[in-house]
Amino acid sequence: MSNPVAIILTNHSVTQGFNTVFGVKEVASLNIAGLTIIEHILMELQDLQIKQCFILANDGAEHMQSLVGNEKRWGMDIQVMKYSINKEQVLREFKPLADPDGLLVIEADKLRGHTLQQFLDKTKQTDFNLHNAVSNGIDLGITLLKYCNADFIINSMPIELDGVSVCAMNSLRDFHRANFSLIEGKFQGLAPSVQKYKNTGRLQHWESFVHRDCTLHSSVMIGGQCRVGKNASLTSVVLNEGVFVEKNAILKNAIVMPKSSIPTYQVIENAIVSNNVAYQI
Repeated sequence: MSNPVAIILTNHSVTQGFNTVFGVKEVASLNIAGLTIIEHILMELQDLQIKQCFILANDGAEHMQSLVGNEKRWGMDIQVMKYSINKEQVLREFKPLADPDGLLVIEADKLRGHTLQQFLDKTKQTDFNLHNAVSNGIDLGITLLKYCNADFIINSMPIELDGVSVCAMNSLRDFHRANFSLIEGKFQGLAPSVQKYKNTGRLQHWESFVHRDCTLHSSVMIGGQCRVGKNASLTSVVLNEGVFVEKNAILKNAIVMPKSSIPTYQVIENAIVSNNVAYQI
């Protein structure tokens, strides 16, 4: 099995808290350290050189298409479909696509470390036709259906994967933890699009500016087109794209979503800032 067809299910709805803070309706749209969950998944498929991918997005199809963008970005044939369906229905209705290399179904309701290569390698070692990925007893939401002549496959086998980090997005606290876990390298293979600032006071290649007289402590990640003012203090902070932190502001253990501003002398701690509103964690 060399190149299965991938199907990503993105119709897992977020809790009301996520919808209020971020204005998104599906988990796959959540932005984790600069990239959405759907983008993290597509990057792994890209690394595996997957050639064809269907994204089943139900009512969020238009928004999902805007996140995915031009398929040339990913180097594979991607089709976003407005289609409401669960995993069992996918295995039945899309079974013909398993010929000849298999059907890989991925549920986009959580953030995972890169695990697909390990999973596919282990499925080659069994005679079963249907496999589910698990790690430490946790279902990872990854299924492979090998090609077979039967109308439907009932003989499934769980594939135990070693040390896979996974975080289900059930609350704002989960989202907060996932961002910093990713930055700390706990999700194997995943990398933030925001970057760690080591030098201040000069224009960097991602066109952000940090004043020489600000203080940056551990785990400070800064995305593109950000600006951090004089005497600002940042400790364990993620600044996504287009964030302005004004002078003398203090941020600690905080995530600031794109295009937000932190006013002068504002203190933000243990919070997520979205649309200029701070939500305590």
